[in-house]
Amino acid sequence: MALDPAPRVVVLGAGFAGLRAVRRLGHARVATLWVDARNYHCFLPLLYQVATAGLEPQDIAYPARSILRRLPVVDFQLARVVGADPGAQRLRTTTGEHIPYSHLIVATGGAAEDFGIPGARDATFRLYDLEDARALRNHVLRICECATTEVRATERAALLTFVIVGGGATGVETAGALAEFRRHVVPRDYRAFEASAMRIVLVEAGPELLPPFPPVLRARARRDLEAFGVEVRAGTRVSRITPVGVELAGGAHIPTHTAIWAAGIRAAPVAADLGFPTGRSGRLLVEPTLQIPGQPRVFAAGDVALVAGQERLPQVAQVAIQQGEHAAENVLRVLRGEGLLDFQYRDKGALATIGRSRAVAAIRGLEFAGRPAWWVWLVIHLVMLIGFRNRLVVLVNWAWNYFTYDRGLRAIVGAEHETSEDGERARAAGGPG
Repeated sequence: MALDPAPRVVVLGAGFAGLRAVRRLGHARVATLWVDARNYHCFLPLLYQVATAGLEPQDIAYPARSILRRLPVVDFQLARVVGADPGAQRLRTTTGEHIPYSHLIVATGGAAEDFGIPGARDATFRLYDLEDARALRNHVLRICECATTEVRATERAALLTFVIVGGGATGVETAGALAEFRRHVVPRDYRAFEASAMRIVLVEAGPELLPPFPPVLRARARRDLEAFGVEVRAGTRVSRITPVGVELAGGAHIPTHTAIWAAGIRAAPVAADLGFPTGRSGRLLVEPTLQIPGQPRVFAAGDVALVAGQERLPQVAQVAIQQGEHAAENVLRVLRGEGLLDFQYRDKGALATIGRSRAVAAIRGLEFAGRPAWWVWLVIHLVMLIGFRNRLVVLVNWAWNYFTYDRGLRAIVGAEHETSEDGERARAAGGPG
């Protein structure tokens, strides 16, 4: 179907917020255009499993146009937005095309927040999209291959040292997955060195891991990681990162060729180019209705939105999901001439997995850990995946990993010197959120 040049509701971004907004508008039969630089929705919470060879990239991605098959009033356009003209109500793409809108929902997601630390942007791997996960996966596998032939002890030690910066859910889950890789894959595939030679260090500037969780679960997560052989360095700040090491604030230096940045999130770079007011970490300032001040036809949702009076909302999937639905509902209320509703976040709990049969969960006043939390984590993530095929493939992969103690296909696919800069460049024009 040819694209209609007439203005309509435009949803920018194919992450959790954008997906929920599109579905709500589509079910209300409102003509909508969904715009993103990629033609798929990515299930970001499982990126770390792609990065550690537990899942394949296609297992957590679902084509945007397949999502829209049952929403005939919604169309999709593959485009990288690089600017906007709020007065004329239109977006500008890399090709110079202008996309008009009657109403706009900005859901362009987030990118790594480097806090001004030298090397945090250029010398680390990040996990914000499939390109990032695939680049890290290739790097980890290539590092292990290099270590099998490296005869210099100090260089081999540096090759086999993996430093994760950031003790939130992404950092904890990545550290746990690498520990599982070391325990179950290295002894079988890389017999030239001992599994114990692989060192995993988790660095967190705050005093504890998983700050949003209750204290007892934070302590449990740390104990589980340490039981897996992960070195946890809480209360430790990073001062500099280079391609050959991580420097800590106290003067210590950790030689490594793999630094994984999971320490913070800011708005995707495109947010600053849209001409709307921004606040902390480049996020768009929005009113409690999710409207941008002075722009009654423009809303923002997800990681890119900084809600007045609710600035401390966590930048997690469930916030993005609820905001995406709320922004779409308020657009519908505008179209019906009704008053707008303020956004109220409903906290449904928090989950984090550390490894096989080990997880922590805080759900509506209940706090539990171990195997029960792990099963809850598995079920919730399966349910949240888009598409029956993806759910089935991920379930089969998880079952295979559980019963065989093996990981997924460990093939190095891509350019030899590929880094996560590819993902950063792709996100520069607006990614999911």
